[in-house]
Amino acid sequence: MSKLYELRNVEQHYDGRKVLNISNLSLEEGQIIGFFGPNGSGKSTLFSLLSFVNRPTFGTVEFNGIDNSKIDNEIKQSVVMVPQNPYLLKRTVFENIAYGLKIRNRTVNLGEKVLEALSLVGLDESFSKRKWSQLSGGEAQRVALAARLILHPKVLILDEPTTGVDTNSAQLIKEAILSAKQKWNTTILISSHDHNWLNNICDKKVALFQGNLVESGSVNLLFAPWEKDEDGNLMKIFLDGQCLTIENSKSKKRDSVVMIDSDAITICRNDCEDMFTKNTMIGVVSSIQQQHSIEFLLVEFTIGGISFNCRVTRETMQEQRFLPSDRIYVNIDTSKACWI
Repeated sequence: MSKLYELRNVEQHYDGRKVLNISNLSLEEGQIIGFFGPNGSGKSTLFSLLSFVNRPTFGTVEFNGIDNSKIDNEIKQSVVMVPQNPYLLKRTVFENIAYGLKIRNRTVNLGEKVLEALSLVGLDESFSKRKWSQLSGGEAQRVALAARLILHPKVLILDEPTTGVDTNSAQLIKEAILSAKQKWNTTILISSHDHNWLNNICDKKVALFQGNLVESGSVNLLFAPWEKDEDGNLMKIFLDGQCLTIENSKSKKRDSVVMIDSDAITICRNDCEDMFTKNTMIGVVSSIQQQHSIEFLLVEFTIGGISFNCRVTRETMQEQRFLPSDRIYVNIDTSKACWI
């Protein structure tokens, strides 16, 4: 896959304050890339640069090898974005979806294209006649998405597409995104606080914190919500009922973010009795990847729907013979946890 975006030494300042600082970031074509991080981490600011709404205060953003200062209007129109709170025209659903093609003077078979876009987001033909005010939150989000999909974009940027929508709408949005990738090789950039939803759809993930990139390939980030145990330490309860208590975390708030290095995690599949403690958890291997260093492999796994990764040596891999879908035992050294 070829590089679509290349960001180098990018800084974005608002009112004299640096809100984004990215020394280098490459995004490949034809992938679904997830961006995650707490509120205020810089996701929306980054999306404003990737969609060419704004230019960086310093640094360069290249798109297909072209500097953002030289990108023409045609290229800009191939990149579309659905904001967190999408704006709909005070018109019918048909007019909302058709609007982008009309201003581009691409009106051949317009009605057929509108119905196709509606179908992609799980809405039937009858919705085309509805007024914008007659839509639920999930329906409005899907109409906004259909209005971008009808353009067959090269890049589709979605800022919190599942916020405030029902489970059915979230699933239909996911299916529409996958269809766009399959039909038109659209590169899709998504930010979301719904990490389970994000993990299930993305080819790659990028973590942001306080405007800086955090390499998600070498660290694990655990976000709120947290519970407090009987001693007052923060405790992450997973969807499958397992829990992880972070020691010496009494002073931390329930909305805190913790970073755990991949080297602080130990996994085992065979002959694991010696590693068992009261905090040992059970995970499922999702993928195994080659690292830059030939000595290590990166094993990605999930615990209760949340993704983790750890590094293992080739010797350990030969001994344990990890494979995707394997059930594994997991120890996390929480004494090495870092609060960010």
